[in-house]
Amino acid sequence: MKFQRSTLLLLFLAVSFTGAVYFYEVNVVPSQEAAQENQKQIFTFQEEQVKSFVLTTKERTLRFQRGAIAESREPGEPLWIMEVIETTPNPVETPETTETTETTETAPATPAIPATYPANEAYVAFLLNELVRGKSERVLSATPQQIRDYGLENPQATIDITLRTGETYQLVVGNRDFTGSNLYAQVDPRRGSLIAQPVLLLSTNLENAVDRPLEEWIQTPEESIEQNRIVPEPLPQEGENQQPPIPDPSQEPEPIEPE
Repeated sequence: MKFQRSTLLLLFLAVSFTGAVYFYEVNVVPSQEAAQENQKQIFTFQEEQVKSFVLTTKERTLRFQRGAIAESREPGEPLWIMEVIETTPNPVETPETTETTETTETAPATPAIPATYPANEAYVAFLLNELVRGKSERVLSATPQQIRDYGLENPQATIDITLRTGETYQLVVGNRDFTGSNLYAQVDPRRGSLIAQPVLLLSTNLENAVDRPLEEWIQTPEESIEQNRIVPEPLPQEGENQQPPIPDPSQEPEPIEPE
């Protein structure tokens, strides 16, 4: 049985088209989806790659340094160490002059700078989670004037990240958008640039992660105990008996006389 030349040509084209569709679905589509997913992410590094980061807000500047390794740390040893680099002292209010003499209250003393504390592991993990797994559903192209309007020229928070490899990244957090449900943010902004720059719209969870009182960043002893609840029993010191003493058989108990 002989096939006509046109039939063979159509069969060849059908096989080629099927192969091209299969190659596109198997190779091209997944790579495109992965590229789009990476574009939505704020950063592409992993949490365990972060060596340290500096959180700067309008109230203070804090440096977080990775301490012990989670797999080998001793009970009570902090995973993160926080250093207070700079903090804004509480302003002293000047009481108005009145006819009666009132007792003025002095503001609390500013803590010594720098000061080092064990960092609250839960809040550090929450912030790093927002940085590593946070995504932007939309990217804007903002002019220099819009950068100022979005609060990115005088941001509410700046996070400078250093990886174990020495690479550095910066995230600048600005105001909320007009809906109040997103934050304007920039990754490694080009300060002083006259051209439009990309601006991310991020979740307000990031605002909750960076805006908290200083005392909440400090790990309390109770929280340290809670996070290290499973503590191995201390080994007996040298010379201590690990078993209850065995009674001496030579010492017989005194007989009990019947009443």
